[in-house]
Formats: sequence, C-alpha cells, structure tokens
Amino acid sequence: MSSLRLSSAKAPVRNAFGIGRKAVADFSRHDMSTYAAALAYRLLFSLFPFLVFLVTLLGFLGVPEMFDWLREQAGYMLPDQAMELVNTVVTEVETPRGGLMSVAVALAIWSASAGVLGTMNALNVVFEVRERRAAWKRILVSLLYTLALALMLVIAAGMMITGPELLAWAARYVRLDAYFILLWGWIRWPLIVFLLILVVSMVYYAGPNLKQPFRLVTAGAVSAVAAWVAASFAFALYVQTFASYNKTYGSMGAVIVLLLYFFLSAAVLLFGAEINAVLARSRGEPIREDTG
Repeated sequence: MSSLRLSSAKAPVRNAFGIGRKAVADFSRHDMSTYAAALAYRLLFSLFPFLVFLVTLLGFLGVPEMFDWLREQAGYMLPDQAMELVNTVVTEVETPRGGLMSVAVALAIWSASAGVLGTMNALNVVFEVRERRAAWKRILVSLLYTLALALMLVIAAGMMITGPELLAWAARYVRLDAYFILLWGWIRWPLIVFLLILVVSMVYYAGPNLKQPFRLVTAGAVSAVAAWVAASFAFALYVQTFASYNKTYGSMGAVIVLLLYFFLSAAVLLFGAEINAVLARSRGEPIREDTG
C-alpha cells in the first residue's frame, strides 16, 4: 500500500471561502467538467435499464404508488421538456411484460451500474490516486451501489407515500398525539435530505481508490446535496421561463434538457468531492491507495 501527499497541498486552507476557492480551482485543474459530461452521457443511457430494475423491485415489494411518487418528485426538479421524457420512460417500464425475467433484470443492473463506474474513475482524479483495485472489486462496488440507490429510492418513496397513513392508523391503537402526526409531515423532508447526504457520503467513501475512514456526514456531501437542490430549482425555473429547447431542437428538446440536468447533477457531485479533497489536504491527511 502506498501513501501519497497530493501535489497541490502546499498549505492548509482554514476558512470556508478559501476552501471554496481552492475547490473551484481544483475542479478546473482536474477537468471535472469533462468527467461530468461523460457521466451525464452514461446516466442518460442508464436511465431506462435502472427503471427496468426498479419496476421489478417494486413488483416484489408491492409499492405501485412509487411511479406516481417518481413523477411527482421529478416534477418539482425537472423542467417540462425533461418531464415529458421521464413520463414516457416511467410509463413504458411500469407496463407489465411477461418477458421481464431475471436475466433481463441482471442485464438492467449491469447497464445501470455503468454510471457508478464512471463516477469511481472521476473520483480517482479528484483525489489524484491511481486505480489499483481488481476489476472484480470495482464491478462489485458499482453493482452494490446501483442496488443501494434503488433501495434508497424505495425507502424514500415509502416514507413519503405511506408515512402519514401509517401514523394515522397507528394512532388508533397506541394513542399517538395529533401533534406528533403533524410533526411527521415536517420531519419527513429533513429525513429525505439526510438519506441523500448519506448516499453521497457513501459514494465519496467507496468510490475513489482510497483507504479512508467512513464519515456519516461530510462537508462535501452536505454542500453537494444543498447545491443540487438549489441548482435543480434554478435550472427548472430557467428552462421554463427563458429557454425554448423544443423550438431549437425539436423532438430532441426533452433529451437535451435531461442531458443538461444530468450534467449539472454530476458536476455538483464531483465538486462536493473536491471540497472533501481540499479539506483532507488542509488537514494533512495522507492519501492511501488501496492496492487490492
């Protein structure tokens, strides 16, 4: 196992402004916009396979309301042009088909994991480490994260769809206070945000080829989730108010908008990783590569 000090770690960065400025500089130096574009391309082609896997998982769990929840949540973030494409894909995959068997699901998971593999490559560049993990380990990590992402979506959907109903039902038997049920309507959203932060922290932990302790919440993960939520609303407002992609690109407008949104999301994810890397350098932490 080798221990490296990143070449850019000349002096510690001790304030939020300095951390942000250094993260922006490293984002540019590492050419993360190119990696974000590659990730957006992979995410676009992984969308349908991932939803194929998701619909099969929901069939086992018996959560048909998930599709309505997906549309509702996507509607909050995505502009109308992108929602047209998402609605088409969701409608297509929720249509029952007798041929959707285990082999098809396995192929869907494999294809959807391509985006995770691309993220792992980009995170190696962020932390300036070489990829030394065995191919089977990288593939296994990508598959596990694809499964974890699907499960997180199902958990989030369950909290949003059945949470209030379950509490109202339980209140008849255990005398839950009405204020507690009302409170649940508010705390669900922070819990969803926490789940997002947890997923991003897990990506930052297992994605790069590093030996590092797992941190439940990191500054980069919090920054990435906050920036993603803000950027999603801003992008949706921009597209719906100022842009006219359908006029410019015709029938391809929805695809272009969704691709741009994926690019924005990938860039935010990688920028959060840059923040974590800057903080690690500032603390003088050694970068230990996994040689397995």
